[in-house]
Amino acid sequence: MIRKSAVALATMGGLLIRGPLDRAAPDPLPHGAIERIQANPNNHPAGRLGGRTLTLALEARNGRWYPMAEDGPSVETMAFAEGSGPLLIPGPLIRVPSGTEIRVSVRNRLAVPLVIHGLTARPASGDDSLIVPPRDTREARFRVNEPGTYYYWGSTSGLPIRQRDGLDSQLNGAILVDPPGSVVTDRVFMIGVWTRQADTSATHPAAAQDIMVINGKSWPHTEQFTFTQGDTVHWRWINPSASSHPMHLHGFYFDVESRGDGKRDTSYIPDRRPREVTELMLPGGTMRMHWVPERTGNWLFHCHFSFHVSPDASLPDSGFEESPATGGSGHTQHHHRMSGLVLGLHVTSRAGTPTAQPPPQQARDIRLLVQTQPHRFGPAPGYGYVIQTGRVEPARDSIVIPGAPLLLERDQPVRITVVNHLTQPTAVHWHGIELQSYPDGVPDWSGAPGRLMPPVVPGDSFVAEFTPPRAGTFIYHAHLNELEQMHLGLYGPLIVLEPGKTFDPATDHIVIVSPDGPESDTTGGLLNGSKTPEPLVMRVGQAHRLRLINIHGDYRVLFTLESSGGLVEWRQLAKDGAAVATGLAGPQPARLLTGPGETADFELRPDSVGDLVLNVGAPFAERPWKLALPIRVIPDSAP
Repeated sequence: MIRKSAVALATMGGLLIRGPLDRAAPDPLPHGAIERIQANPNNHPAGRLGGRTLTLALEARNGRWYPMAEDGPSVETMAFAEGSGPLLIPGPLIRVPSGTEIRVSVRNRLAVPLVIHGLTARPASGDDSLIVPPRDTREARFRVNEPGTYYYWGSTSGLPIRQRDGLDSQLNGAILVDPPGSVVTDRVFMIGVWTRQADTSATHPAAAQDIMVINGKSWPHTEQFTFTQGDTVHWRWINPSASSHPMHLHGFYFDVESRGDGKRDTSYIPDRRPREVTELMLPGGTMRMHWVPERTGNWLFHCHFSFHVSPDASLPDSGFEESPATGGSGHTQHHHRMSGLVLGLHVTSRAGTPTAQPPPQQARDIRLLVQTQPHRFGPAPGYGYVIQTGRVEPARDSIVIPGAPLLLERDQPVRITVVNHLTQPTAVHWHGIELQSYPDGVPDWSGAPGRLMPPVVPGDSFVAEFTPPRAGTFIYHAHLNELEQMHLGLYGPLIVLEPGKTFDPATDHIVIVSPDGPESDTTGGLLNGSKTPEPLVMRVGQAHRLRLINIHGDYRVLFTLESSGGLVEWRQLAKDGAAVATGLAGPQPARLLTGPGETADFELRPDSVGDLVLNVGAPFAERPWKLALPIRVIPDSAP
């Protein structure tokens, strides 16, 4: 790809140069020295607010960034500072009441031209960009009238956000506009992705490097939070990175209050607010959300792309314990260690809150075997979940991919014994289920101090006990060595039914899209475990439920349901297992973009005999792929 420089951009239409020319100050460090970049927790607004005017000085400089431990490995990159103050990743936070005029001077201490986007009125109608030549200063003045979550970002490469992932990728800062008189109760998080491409032409070739950060730090060095049971937690998330991020909360639902793209922010009235456990944040996207930690213990909020929470997405010498790869995926394994886009959450008990008591009814026992089959994906093995029926265990290589549906009942306690027949540790996460912390499935984290869930080592077992509080579509999957274990088959649908209901496959259809083998070899996906899935049969006039699950781990997946005349209509019933809000439940075109970890239920009532097709694929991938699930609609009276 040929990259356009910012100098070339200055000759193109649509860019506005504002503000007087100003001489740059002398370099503040001795020749050859480079300053240290600090992580910005985004809780101290920058600038000077006087009346209804904010005055702020920004500088862009080179610095040395420590995204892991403060004494760990580092990289040189670009960042913003407030005036001559310390460099920050993310850049200085701009937070003002609506109606404020913002006056920003931007000094470019870099050796290349800098283009700043986002220093403009809100809502914004176009790209009002500011070009700052090397060692010069420009000024922007604008008024923000619309409350919302916005941001500014810089580029020295001329690339848009969806492609900007190199040395200028951390030139970002939040702009928050509050309603007049409001009390600030939220925390603000900016996602960052920094990439250095592999250099195979040098004398000493360098491998590609990727760093994933939240507010300038990568787990386990991200900020950790302690809440009290019953608190209401308010968060804002901003994704100025080149990647999408399906952000997943363990153990609880959250309500999305608004979404935006940096220029505009759309707030939702209560009956149109999505309630979910996973939100797909596209490049440039923003989200305002709240949730209530109802149960004590340790929990996680993290990106559900496997690589984005893997130690592979960190700098060398970051202190991760290593062990040999065992599954043939080509990746070094780190057992239960995570890195990247992860927040740690601790919920303490509130005085006077009664301790949850187990229901009196007897728990249903399920024995879930974790097994392997050699050469399932060429030279690589397959892993699979097998539900044992009867007293005799099935053969150790008798796996199914995806795992057989776990069919549970709302308010019926369940005791699932996970037996590990692999040659490496594993763990199972019950994705989307509201449960106690200890069985949640994150080894050495789930639970509380003094009682943390251990990894399930080879030949051992772990008992997960919980009572599903709602009916819906959920997932169970590995939460350890995800790049290997999930790609090789450790996932399956978890369906919770209303009491007294039975699962009828004639009208209730599970559609799960997943990886097609080892992470390093993946070029597409599987649909219900196959490249050519068996057709579905539906009857005219009958209500059919489609349970759509994306557990691929690598791709945003688009579902479209079409007839020969184009998209048909369906009615959404649920998102991530929770019934959709009243305002979202009407008929709509059958098109759904999902990230890994999302589920959605739709009702389809065919009105004529014929053929439909559910297309499932990744049209936005570097190497797009698509699978098709045929649907035959037959007369209601057909035998």
